Amino acid sequence: MAFRELRPEDLDRAASWLVDGGFRADRWRDDHTRSAVASDAGRVIAAGMIWTSRVHGDRYWVRIIVEPDRRRQGHGRAMLAHLSTLRPAELPFMARGFFDSDEMAFADGLGAHTIQVVPPARIATSSRTRLRALDSVVSAGGLTRATIEAANAETYEWVHAAWSPVGPGFESALNEDLWDELDPQATSVALDADGRILAMAMGYQDSSPPVVTAETVRIDQEGGERLVEACIRRTLDVYAERGVDEVEFDGHVTDPHFMPIWARLQPAGEWFRLVEVPAS
Repeated sequence: MAFRELRPEDLDRAASWLVDGGFRADRWRDDHTRSAVASDAGRVIAAGMIWTSRVHGDRYWVRIIVEPDRRRQGHGRAMLAHLSTLRPAELPFMARGFFDSDEMAFADGLGAHTIQVVPPARIATSSRTRLRALDSVVSAGGLTRATIEAANAETYEWVHAAWSPVGPGFESALNEDLWDELDPQATSVALDADGRILAMAMGYQDSSPPVVTAETVRIDQEGGERLVEACIRRTLDVYAERGVDEVEFDGHVTDPHFMPIWARLQPAGEWFRLVEVPAS
């Protein structure tokens, strides 16, 4: 089995098992974005890709796929070992997937350990009646972009601090596509007497069903759970009024103000894992 860089022509003539893998040609962004293929007798039988997040940069995301008929023969492990040699920085790998997925079984076989768990995401808008509203919670539509971006960055930083810290200057990468994705009218903010954002439920319009995230802007926010509850209530009200029956929440089991509210909304779906994989 021979390894080489993944080239654009490999994607142009990719087999069906490789087409939907989201692979890109080697060094598509910089030296921290590498991709490779493994071939046997001149035919591609596996592909792998690693990349760093522009927001975090503390691990390399890794994705490996092997031709179905050649799986469980050590080709995936060999690809990981090859990708390890391509890293410009001595950082571990990171992967994600549903608990019972083949991806997580493969990662576990490589010695992965869980760094975060994402709970089931699907929530019916009709469940909003279990939550209470607050007069201090309003639409984000009247706020400036700078105000929302600053609150988004502050929230994101503390939510990820313990398990995937952000890197220097992360704010620009985090907010780069925000205004192509955010639904300001469905986004709800809890404001203090001076108009500062204390908590948010952010609605995103770039997917169906809509995705919602919710937390306080500061980890030690007094009454944070109550503020997040009211933000989620208003956002679900907006979607229900639009005829949306279901949304997907993007949160983590370590989100202290979001999780107690999530538990009251009868969520459905699968549990999701984020894992760190040691380099070979």
